[in-house]
Amino acid sequence: MATVQTVLGPVQDSELGFTLSHEHVLISMGEDARHYPWRFDWAATRANVVRELKEAKAGGVDCLIDLTTPDLGRDVRFVRDVAAESGMHIVVATGIWRDIPRSFWTRDPDEIADIFVHEIEVGIEDTGIRAGVIKVANDVGGVTPEGELILRGAARALKRTGCPISTHHWAPEQVGRRQVEIFREEGAPMDRIAIGHSADTTDIAYLEELLQQGVYLSMDRYPGGPGRPDWQQRNATVKALIDRGWAHRLMLGHDYAPMPVVKGAEQPAQAGSTRYLFLSTVALPALREQGVPGDTIDLMMREVPRRFLAGVS
Repeated sequence: MATVQTVLGPVQDSELGFTLSHEHVLISMGEDARHYPWRFDWAATRANVVRELKEAKAGGVDCLIDLTTPDLGRDVRFVRDVAAESGMHIVVATGIWRDIPRSFWTRDPDEIADIFVHEIEVGIEDTGIRAGVIKVANDVGGVTPEGELILRGAARALKRTGCPISTHHWAPEQVGRRQVEIFREEGAPMDRIAIGHSADTTDIAYLEELLQQGVYLSMDRYPGGPGRPDWQQRNATVKALIDRGWAHRLMLGHDYAPMPVVKGAEQPAQAGSTRYLFLSTVALPALREQGVPGDTIDLMMREVPRRFLAGVS
């Protein structure tokens, strides 16, 4: 039986359960939390995150794939502690997001792969916490030269370790096409790669083109927002792909991130359930009402993430 590396150590893949494909436990843009810790109320931040994770767990979510990288303020000690307190399985990431540090600009892909492999096989920082997924990102304007180095380094790390890759991509410009092209040039196994934020487009032909390359799609960023498809449009795209026989390559998420609590700032009132439950309480019931069978929803929310993370069929 296969295992999956979580922030609390390896677990049997059969234990993952209902899994959200693209989430964050805590975001700190520009690593503000690390550099300016005096600005934040950490007791309140922790209490808020634990509350949301416990609420998600009680609502039927068993596992989050946390795609927070160093340039997004990754703090695996924090994630370890809130995972232990909430009972949530959380898979943490190595890799780099959009804000590629200058130190990576002159590294060759093999050196970048070495960094990612260390965090997969040895651990992140000095914690011994091992990454279970590799995160990469390419946004508006496509794959920059620095971004290409990260993609190639991630592909080589995948080939060396078997650790899967999950991407951030700008779907309106079909940036996933170039991501897949680079991964193929590197000889990476396509069935260990998920192209993320794919629900940001309603172009079914483009999404099928990606799926035909053998990758998974993470249909996330529910419930949508200004300038992007809303949740009903995302559901329509998901259902269209299901109707075309692609449910076995789809997984769903929110790309949600609780933010640090700033000292002295007025905090927004808590309204409704945590956004980690939007799929469970709104989008998935709507898909069921539209005729998507329960076993197909279980396939996308349980079986597909398990296969992606564990590398099994």
